[in-house]
Amino acid sequence: MLTVALALLASIMALEWYSNLDYSLGIFYVFPIVAAGTVLSHREMVVAACLCAFLRGQFTAPPSPIESYLRFAMATLAYAGVGMLIVEMTQRRRRVVQAYEQLRVEKAMRYQAEHSLRLLAESSPAGIVTLDAAGEVLSINRAALDMLGVSSAGDLAGATLQQQVPMFASVLQTPTDRPMRASATSWARRANGQLFPITVWFSTFGEGQGRCLAGILVDTSEEVRDREREGFRHFHDYNRLLAGAVAHEIRNMCSAIRVVTTNLGRKPGLAEDVDFRALTNLVDGLGRIASFELRAGSVASVTVDLHQVFDQLRVVIEPDWVDINGVVTWRLGDATLHVPADAHALLQVFLNLTQNSLRAVQGREQPHLEIHARQDVDAVIVSVIDSGIGVRDPSILFQPFRPDADGSGLGLYISRAVVRTFGGELEYVPVDRGCRFDVILPRESAVSAVA
Repeated sequence: MLTVALALLASIMALEWYSNLDYSLGIFYVFPIVAAGTVLSHREMVVAACLCAFLRGQFTAPPSPIESYLRFAMATLAYAGVGMLIVEMTQRRRRVVQAYEQLRVEKAMRYQAEHSLRLLAESSPAGIVTLDAAGEVLSINRAALDMLGVSSAGDLAGATLQQQVPMFASVLQTPTDRPMRASATSWARRANGQLFPITVWFSTFGEGQGRCLAGILVDTSEEVRDREREGFRHFHDYNRLLAGAVAHEIRNMCSAIRVVTTNLGRKPGLAEDVDFRALTNLVDGLGRIASFELRAGSVASVTVDLHQVFDQLRVVIEPDWVDINGVVTWRLGDATLHVPADAHALLQVFLNLTQNSLRAVQGREQPHLEIHARQDVDAVIVSVIDSGIGVRDPSILFQPFRPDADGSGLGLYISRAVVRTFGGELEYVPVDRGCRFDVILPRESAVSAVA
């Protein structure tokens, strides 16, 4: 456009030069001004107007210098005004075009975002619903429909989910307009009336009649079943260990009573006594009943990464140590620690040891717990070391029903029995200060080599 403006200006000057007219062609200088105004700024337009006014004055013969200055000023004002108008119109047009382009880009981005969100919602394995203030369904994805046993979203048009998910009704009826964000575990009902457990993450937005709720629903039936099966299995195992401990104690007492009855039987005439023979038979029968042995099972075939067990243990125990201003030191290393065991059972063993340590450091200065894991040639050794009061009599540590225990006195007894079911051992290691227990577990490679 600057080239066109310069060409127009040169053409007008050449016309005036060769024509040598008695009148001015100043009106035509507006055309190069208009062409240049489409690309120049306001300041540049003023300079161009001054240039055109100056060139126009070169082809006229004013009667006096004052009139020449006045004509230059008037021409400058005229050209500048026209140029400013063109500049403003051009810039405004550019801004409008840019605004339309921005709107087009934002519309495309919004469409892409809506399309991605729609795909995400429809392909999500979790149910996603939005409800209005009355609890009516605004939107629902396929996973939520399948979860609630509804064939299509049209079946829920104008309906509420108060019967299917009662928790939503209580949330929407809460007398507050403040946004709520929370998660909860509750029960829901399918269209056929079947109850099932769910976990819900929900949030509210809007105020008054425009208040809405968005929720994500996950059917936790499988998780609940797996958790209950696992809990029952461990409950059964611990009951077996407890029964073994009780049987062991009864068997010891029966052995002592049998020794006494044997000694009494040597006295003349007592062996033929009917009541004495009945007592002997009762003792023998009780001994047979108590012959239940706590046998160690075979090595678990499931490989456990001890780092994952320690991650769970860290979450459980560290808050308690923080509450007593204690320090937990983890010396685990970067090596893989794979052992054939049951992760939940191992976690229970470590929890028992660390809870004993927590009780032992109560009221002491600078309570400290150290968990050190290292690999041996054919075993992985996990040491649990605390700065507590220590052990007065190590010989009775692993005896069941210890009278000096805080609880039932079975914690260490059962923990050692659990570790032995994995082919390992739980040992007490004497130290100068505090207490140390070593959990010795066979390495995965060692077990494979034996097999």
